[in-house]
Amino acid sequence: MAVSTALMAATPSLDDARISRDVKELASDAYEGRGPATAGEEKTIAYLSKQFAAAGLQPGGDLTNGKRAWTQAVPLRRADIVGTPTIAVQNAGKPHALTQGKEIAIRAALDGSSKVDIANAPLVFVGYGVKAP
Repeated sequence: MAVSTALMAATPSLDDARISRDVKELASDAYEGRGPATAGEEKTIAYLSKQFAAAGLQPGGDLTNGKRAWTQAVPLRRADIVGTPTIAVQNAGKPHALTQGKEIAIRAALDGSSKVDIANAPLVFVGYGVKAP
């Protein structure tokens, strides 16, 4: 496939230093991890919106007060654990309790259930237990 010289000239080149600055900025502690529904997310959106506008892009998100926004509403599901979750497995008829956050990571059921029964479910390998920051 041939690409015209004019097209190549009109295409902006990538700026390694600029990309590095943006990554360092967004990875900084000021953005508090950039998690959904946090102040860090709001800071990230503001930074990206400013950079997009400076690059000459036009917003294409939700229509707000007759103007397009940089973002669009997306439903976010949330489930919270109330209390300390417990789980026990049996081996050779003997129960063995597992500790949340140490031996197992339990999350709240998205359907609101307070109990999940996994009797006779097969054991599944889910990783090596790497705890990354």
